[in-house]
Amino acid sequence: MNKYYCICLSLCFLSRLNCQEVKANLQLFYAINESQNEVNFAKTDSFIGALNAKTINLKLYGYADYLSHPEYNLDLSKRRADAIKNYLLKKYPEKINVLETKALGEKLSKEQNSPTGDAFHRRVDIILDRVVSQKEVDTRPITVDKPAEAESEEFQQSLVTKLGTLQKGKSITLEGLSFEPGRHYILKKSYPILEKLLSTLKDNPNLKIEIQGHICCYDGEEVDGLDYDTFDRKLSYNRSKMVNDYLVKNGIDASRLSYKGYGHSRPKVSPEKSPADEQLNRRVEILIIEN
Repeated sequence: MNKYYCICLSLCFLSRLNCQEVKANLQLFYAINESQNEVNFAKTDSFIGALNAKTINLKLYGYADYLSHPEYNLDLSKRRADAIKNYLLKKYPEKINVLETKALGEKLSKEQNSPTGDAFHRRVDIILDRVVSQKEVDTRPITVDKPAEAESEEFQQSLVTKLGTLQKGKSITLEGLSFEPGRHYILKKSYPILEKLLSTLKDNPNLKIEIQGHICCYDGEEVDGLDYDTFDRKLSYNRSKMVNDYLVKNGIDASRLSYKGYGHSRPKVSPEKSPADEQLNRRVEILIIEN
């Protein structure tokens, strides 16, 4: 019975993989008929650098939309994936192992009548298979983390002290509040920041705020990013709502709170040239509505 279950589970996994339901660790988007894009090469560099890895095994999947003929679209998706593959292997010959490069053409793009096509499916997905860190201890991908000073109790206390004294119209960044990459779930180690925010709101009953979500990494297509949990382009909105829901769940009246996602429409750094620049833009800010 167990053997039969394992076989079924394996077949199910392979079926999901073939249908490309695996979530991308990085998605690179292209203009119509485009297969080479310098911005995407820079984003790839930033992504690889943030992993801080000794070796990286990955897979590449190229897509095209429904514009033009299926044969052309299949070739276009191959050229997109091959361009990223060749760039990675040339720049990181000792670090990158490309396990698979697959061209899927317009396989996932739905037939539409728009002359501008389906922008979401003009892309290359990079899927991490295995990451061996520099320390050879933890093989999970390493993301850009919060600043070291955000770990301290003193830093957290100064943050909420400022928040409680800010005037209407002023805002402050919740330094150290981090989310899982491409998702709206808050990292466990960031909850002390939320707890300080919660206590500040409880200590200042007249304080009303707007929770503002911001993301990094402009992809040239949409204002907001793709949320891998909901598969909608509301990543910054969903992250701000996550903070809002935490506060409401822990006793803050919803009438004192509002939330909004600004995507990458208000970057602190532009253009982004490093993982540090991206981290500055990937943030949650608190705007004082009433104090």
